[in-house]
Amino acid sequence: MTAIHHMSATALSEAIASGSISCVETMQAFLTQIEATNPAVNALINLDPPEHCLALAAKADEALRAGQRKGWLHGMPIAIKDLAGAADFQTTFGSRIFESFIATEDDPHVARIRAAGAIIIGKTNVPEWGLGGHTQNSLHGLTRNALDHRLTAGGSSGGAATALASHMLPLADGSDMMGSLRTPAAFQSIVGFRPTPGRVPAPAELDPFELKLVSLGPMARNVADTSALFETMCGSQIDRSSIDTHGIRIGWLGNAEGYWPTTSGLVNHCERALKGLSRAGFTVEHSAPPPLLRDLWQCWITLRQHALSSARPIYDNPEHRQLMGPQWQWELKQGMGLTAWDITGAKSIRHDWIESLQASFTQYDVIAAPSCQVYPFNAENGPPKRIESAAMDTYHRWLEVSLPASLGSLPVINLPLAAPSAGQATGIQFMAPAGKDETLLQFAAAAEPILLGEA
Repeated sequence: MTAIHHMSATALSEAIASGSISCVETMQAFLTQIEATNPAVNALINLDPPEHCLALAAKADEALRAGQRKGWLHGMPIAIKDLAGAADFQTTFGSRIFESFIATEDDPHVARIRAAGAIIIGKTNVPEWGLGGHTQNSLHGLTRNALDHRLTAGGSSGGAATALASHMLPLADGSDMMGSLRTPAAFQSIVGFRPTPGRVPAPAELDPFELKLVSLGPMARNVADTSALFETMCGSQIDRSSIDTHGIRIGWLGNAEGYWPTTSGLVNHCERALKGLSRAGFTVEHSAPPPLLRDLWQCWITLRQHALSSARPIYDNPEHRQLMGPQWQWELKQGMGLTAWDITGAKSIRHDWIESLQASFTQYDVIAAPSCQVYPFNAENGPPKRIESAAMDTYHRWLEVSLPASLGSLPVINLPLAAPSAGQATGIQFMAPAGKDETLLQFAAAAEPILLGEA
């Protein structure tokens, strides 16, 4: 029999509902795994005491016996990304400034997860303020890769990805501005799904200027579990039926004709996997980069820094500023120099980019690119300063491949690829037109086993 903490979330849900596994047994299995694993990887933070978790699981069992099953997550332990509020838990944003802050209510998607029966047991670690694709901060420290502890977890949903990949959680929530669901998922061979912004409700303070650069979404060890959690987070049923793969057209961007610096061998790794999709009936074609691709970087950093400028009052407090890390301070300093003309110009480029994507989607059903430009790097050394011969001019330039979907407000999913080692874990990000989240998940379910070499 599969160990409880190795079961898929949907299989575990069915076992709890049938009574073949109790909520207490489930909780104990995950707590044992956390005790054995978390000290080495530092993915879970602000954990509820084990005895309280077990007491909540016992109450969940009582509810089941009384015929009061809350939902498909009934009795399952979940930890929430530390950028989201979960009532009565510390919500620190990976910052020493908020070390003592305790949320008084759930963020909307957290409330939905709890209403479906999940037991919130703690938080998952993030970079400070969620900035960058490497999960490390001065408050909680470094999170390591579950597949090889020498490597980065990715970020900003790095704690979530490591907790999933090491089987300390059955599911996790995340958020994605600049690849924060896709990068850690690719680095740890799991699934990360960034929905169309707005499909999962977010608190107003997450997007004060309504730029829709951030999306909340699910992470899981397979597409079926990812789809199930998305259904809960978005609050509506989705169509998870299978689709006919024949005739589906995939436009492969590769490294955008050399524009995105990419670690040697990574693009070939992706293209070998894509050949499997071709053999299975998908149509895969090399796609020329859409117009404006080279304009996206300046557009992005302008809009991103404008979005982050809502934290300016924190920076203006000298006591808080000295607790800020250099990346957060850099973003805010850069944002201070923005003019209304800069912001208007960036919005215009974004508008034109979205229009160019709409033209691309008349030719392709799905657009694909590597999820990452690099393989997982050494965790102690931090993010790459060079990719092959190309110098990275900012701390996050190596995440540039995430921008087409982020600026296009597209749903995008990382699907992991078969890899010979943890050091070569990677994935392909597949993008669909805005609002076509369900269609993308159906595609992903069909493509998943092929990309993993299981079909």
